[in-house]
Amino acid sequence: MELRTITEKEFDDFLAMGEFAFQYELSEEDKEKRRKMTDLGNCWAIFEQGKMASKLLIHPMEIWFGGKVMAMGGIAGVASWPDYRRKGHIKALMKKSLDVMRDNGQSVSMLHPFSVAFYRKYGWELTHAVKKYEIKPEQLAAKYEYAEGRVIRIAHDIERLDNIYAQYAKKYTGMLKRTEKWWRYSVLHDPRDIVAVYQDEEGTDKGYLIYRVKKNVMEIEEWVSLNEQAKLTMLQYVRNHDSMVDSINLHPAIDENFEFLMFDPKIKQEISSYFMSRIVDFKKFIEAYPFQTELVKPLIVHLDDPLAKWNRGTFIIKKSDDDVNKVDHFPPKEGARCQHPPEKGIQCDINTLSTMFFNYQTPRQLAAQGRLKGSPEEIEMLERMLPKHPPFLYDFF
Repeated sequence: MELRTITEKEFDDFLAMGEFAFQYELSEEDKEKRRKMTDLGNCWAIFEQGKMASKLLIHPMEIWFGGKVMAMGGIAGVASWPDYRRKGHIKALMKKSLDVMRDNGQSVSMLHPFSVAFYRKYGWELTHAVKKYEIKPEQLAAKYEYAEGRVIRIAHDIERLDNIYAQYAKKYTGMLKRTEKWWRYSVLHDPRDIVAVYQDEEGTDKGYLIYRVKKNVMEIEEWVSLNEQAKLTMLQYVRNHDSMVDSINLHPAIDENFEFLMFDPKIKQEISSYFMSRIVDFKKFIEAYPFQTELVKPLIVHLDDPLAKWNRGTFIIKKSDDDVNKVDHFPPKEGARCQHPPEKGIQCDINTLSTMFFNYQTPRQLAAQGRLKGSPEEIEMLERMLPKHPPFLYDFF
C-alpha cells in the first residue's frame, strides 16, 4: 500500500472515482473547473500495486469563528473503489489528513458526511444544520410598510457581494471566508443566477439575494440581510415575483425567523443535519480561541482523541496579557488518560469538544447527555465563556 499525493496524469482517475462513488457525471467544462480549483498537493490517495484504490481531498480554507478568522481544512471526495473497500484505507487517509492539516496550521476541519455515524468514528461531530422554507407568494405580506431603500439587479460583482457577505459571515461560526476563486467557481458558477442587492436610503449596500426562477419556482440560494430594513425590503422584492411564481424556496440562516414576518406564517419548514467539524489541533485552536468572557481562573480540560495523539491528555488554559491564550499540555502517562486529578476540570472526547466549541451543543446540554463531565460550577463557567455565534454555513464542498 502506498499513500501519497497524486500527479497531474492521475487527476482524471481521481475525478472518476468520485463520479462513481457519488453517482454524478462531470462534463468537460466541470472537469476543467475542478482542475482550476484544485491543487494536486491537496489530493491524497492510496495505491495498491500501482492502481488508485482510495482517495480524499483537503481544501485549504478559512472560516469565521467567534468574529475571528481561523485556518480550516475542508475534507471532500472521500471514496474507494468497491474492490478496495473495508481494507482500512479510509482510516489511514483520515489519519493522514489530520497530520497534514496540523502541519499546515489548520487547527479545525469540516466535512459533509454521507453518514454521520461513519465520521464520528474519526472524531468529526455534527456542528451545522440547514434550514429550508417553502413559501407561497400569497403567504408574504402584500406590502411591508417599514420597507425602506431599494433592491436592484446587478451583474456578478464578486467584490461588491463579498463586502456584504463578510459583514454577515462574521456573526456566525463556521462560515467560509470566501476567496475570489471560490466565489467564481463555486458560488457564482452559473451565469443564469440572478443577483440582486439591497441599498438603504443612503445608497449603502446592506443585503443581497442570489436566486433563479424556473418552472414557476423561485429558488433563493443565498439570502444575506444586514438589518431588518434590508430583510423587509427584500421580502417585498420577492413578493413582487408573484405573477410568475407559484412557490418560493428560501435557504435562510439557521437563526433567522422569517415566518414571523409572513402574512400567513403557516409555511413549510425543514431543518436537516448538514456539516460535521473536528478540532484538529486543540492546543493551537484554543490559543487563538475568542472566549466571550475572560478566564478568571484556569480552565482544565481532560481530552481523549483516538486518532490524534497530540490531543490526548490534560490541557490547562490560562489568561494571557496579549491576544493569545496560554495553554500547558500534559500528555498522558502510558496506560492513563491524564496526569492530573480527573475530578478537577472537564472531561470529554474530541467529538464532544468540537460540537461544544462550535456552539452546536452547549456545555449544559452535553453534561445532561452524559458526554461532558465536570462539576456544576465548571460547566456553568464554560457556558458563560463560550461565544454565542450560531453555527451556519451556506457553502458546500
